[in-house]
Amino acid sequence: MKKPDMGLINAEIGRHDWSAFECGCGKTAAHLADDLKMLAEAQSREEARALRIDDNALIQSFPQEPAAPVAAVLMAALAGDLNLGARVVCLDLLLPLVDNDDEDSAEMCQSIARQGLWGLYRDLWSNAHPDLVIYAYLVPRVVETDEQRLRTYRDSGWIQLPEHLAD
Repeated sequence: MKKPDMGLINAEIGRHDWSAFECGCGKTAAHLADDLKMLAEAQSREEARALRIDDNALIQSFPQEPAAPVAAVLMAALAGDLNLGARVVCLDLLLPLVDNDDEDSAEMCQSIARQGLWGLYRDLWSNAHPDLVIYAYLVPRVVETDEQRLRTYRDSGWIQLPEHLAD
């Protein structure tokens, strides 16, 4: 597979002063800029997960300072052509950023995800892989403000959700 176009990702990374954020690893988040680029270029789910970005943006599901910028870069990455494994990992990382107990951080990340809602629906509608469909459903389930739209899409018969999510 060809490498993704990094233009949007690089632009979004460049919008943030990563060294100003304290990372979940205890250092500055400066390393996250390169880690997020490697995530977008990952050729497999294993390669993407090995970067352990979740351990830097979250500690035991509690968002850390770089949570919102990470969410923004994930949405920029999801707007492009990623390897399926990298796409699933991006959505898997995005879910706890938009759905956590820190209301301020969660709302910031939800607002960011709403800006790319149609891309999330594209992944949901694609039925490209069961895990992709699950995460592409779970994120909008948190961020979508039009519950009827999500319900209509879910109930369309086109989207193949596991039974426990189909109701």
